Amino acid sequence: MKILVCGDAMADIYWRGNVTRVSPEAPVPIVAVAEEEKRDGAAANVANNVEALGVPVERIFGSGQRIRKIRLLAKNQHHCRIDFDYPQTPIEADASYEDALSRCEIVVLVDYAKGSLSKVQALIAKAKEMKRLVFVDPRGHDFDRYRGATMLKPNREEMKELIGGWATQDELDFKSRQFLLASGIESILLTQAAEGMTLYTRQDTVHVKAEHLEVVDVSGAGEAALAGYTAAIAKGYKPLEAVTYANRAAGIAVSRFGTAIVTEAEVFGG
Repeated sequence: MKILVCGDAMADIYWRGNVTRVSPEAPVPIVAVAEEEKRDGAAANVANNVEALGVPVERIFGSGQRIRKIRLLAKNQHHCRIDFDYPQTPIEADASYEDALSRCEIVVLVDYAKGSLSKVQALIAKAKEMKRLVFVDPRGHDFDRYRGATMLKPNREEMKELIGGWATQDELDFKSRQFLLASGIESILLTQAAEGMTLYTRQDTVHVKAEHLEVVDVSGAGEAALAGYTAAIAKGYKPLEAVTYANRAAGIAVSRFGTAIVTEAEVFGG
């Protein structure tokens, strides 16, 4: 089974150096940068992880100047982040998208609200017309634009946008099931950081506890979870089984610094 990953791609850049003095121009440290490392982020990170998990991938990313997130580090301390955000040209539900879909059984839409998925409803409609599974990492306030998707993967803050707040686990579960019945979406994979993750389908709810690994950096954890779930489905696992592999992938990712790649052997064994 082959996966098509579409959406906002970014470059995660790490500048590492040392602080030896304070600037004479302002009361701020001077970081003498000695090393630069570049990693793929956002949709590109999801695609790389799915591939590393043993599933072939095709990629369609929004065009435009590459979005960059530069992190300045000194002695392993995060001093600041510098963002270069550029609007991305929307991905169209055109012949090239349809051609890629013809070779893929699942499309993963990674939305960071940078513009490449501004026409996401048309992309979902075309994928559903071709009977493809559609997994979405959502952003923003208008979740109706993802109507028809097979699965949404919100974090807790995004879930509040999706269903409103909740006071108890029972209320969260009830509202989640009501949303699925009303929205045309088949399932929700809710990632909850240290509290693990929950998969809601129209028939079942399954919660898995976070794997107890040392948390080094949470950036990219949601992307690893999405990649783990997608790869598991592509390998033939049922959704209630796939959530376990999504959880494992996220647990490994947070034990590493920065946007990290998890491997097939680490997540699936063998």
